[in-house]
Amino acid sequence: MKTSIICALCTILVTGLAAAGPLPAQKAQSAPIVRSAVWWSDAARILAGEAPKAGVLGKAAELPSVQRHRAAFERSWSQFEQSRLKPTMKFAQEEIATQRQAEGPVFYPFSGPDAMYALSMFPGARSYVLAGLEPVGELPDLGVLSDADFEASLAEVRRSLRSLRAFSFFRTKDMSAEFSKNQFSGVTPILLLFIARQGFAVQNVEQIILEPDARLSLTNPAGLLNLTPDRIPGLRISFVKAGDAQARTLYYFTADLSNEGVARAPQMLKWAANLAPKATYLKSASYLMHAAHFSQVRNFILARSELIVQDDSGIPVRFFSSNHWERTFYGAYEGPIRLFANRYQGDLREAYAASAKPLEFGIGYDHKARASNIQRFVRKRLALDDRMDRRGIQVATP
Repeated sequence: MKTSIICALCTILVTGLAAAGPLPAQKAQSAPIVRSAVWWSDAARILAGEAPKAGVLGKAAELPSVQRHRAAFERSWSQFEQSRLKPTMKFAQEEIATQRQAEGPVFYPFSGPDAMYALSMFPGARSYVLAGLEPVGELPDLGVLSDADFEASLAEVRRSLRSLRAFSFFRTKDMSAEFSKNQFSGVTPILLLFIARQGFAVQNVEQIILEPDARLSLTNPAGLLNLTPDRIPGLRISFVKAGDAQARTLYYFTADLSNEGVARAPQMLKWAANLAPKATYLKSASYLMHAAHFSQVRNFILARSELIVQDDSGIPVRFFSSNHWERTFYGAYEGPIRLFANRYQGDLREAYAASAKPLEFGIGYDHKARASNIQRFVRKRLALDDRMDRRGIQVATP
């Protein structure tokens, strides 16, 4: 995919969070790295600027660099939480969680490592599927890192989150040279950080490959390198919160969802269909599904989802017939930001002029309060004699 599209996909630090050098290539069948649930939970809390609970990484938690990270992160996170996160969660409880489909599974394509908004918008879901172009990466053994290693790596974690705090989405940065000493790589540390900050305990992290036959195989970080284009690298994270009867699961796949990418690796959508997502979330999605060369993933979402929550960068409103979708609009829509000016939707402007509920916080590209927009589409239940296919297109009754 061209660089301009990659930049528009809200990519994060992950390409710049490379370790000092690539791991040597190994066979994908290499044994997975096994770490205990308490290790993963403590590691995620360190990344999130919180004190470990179990003490497995007690020495690392006492390092000066880790303690400075905790203090600095708490200050910046508190502001983000008050201005963006808590209003988002309040909105979700009032407007999204009331829909039975919000219990998921939830599909969040073009997400990058944005687990925070997935968890905030759909707090009752048991499984989440995220996909982006960013590499999976890994988390090294924090117990053997030096204070200097932590200092550089944790400082970059904080820098990488600045765009999220300010704009509610990630922006690309060129950090390949500046952060060559960073010990963290890919989306893994950011996903863990977000999960921990939502009050969950991480139980396990597994590197996975989505094989051409849509089967998941376990591997290790080295096994994700140098894969052929028909094999999709991924990550599976298990996590729990107090009171959970069972663990929740978050999947992340490094997948090209353009029509060309789907042709090379069709198992991404096949596997997602088998998971049977009930809800889809789209935010800061670069207006990709406005274009014909992203029609397959757009049709997949329209066919499979019972609930779609998005901003105007997702699927054009013309695909949501009021005959087949209950349509609710929040916030304001004057048009896209200048970068995407050619994606203006006159029919969406008319829909907002006719009826829109207030939205008191900023989210997405137009991130200023009272200037952002969210749309909720719920598939209507059909009469027995009014059949349609799953894209909302009426078909003849046999």
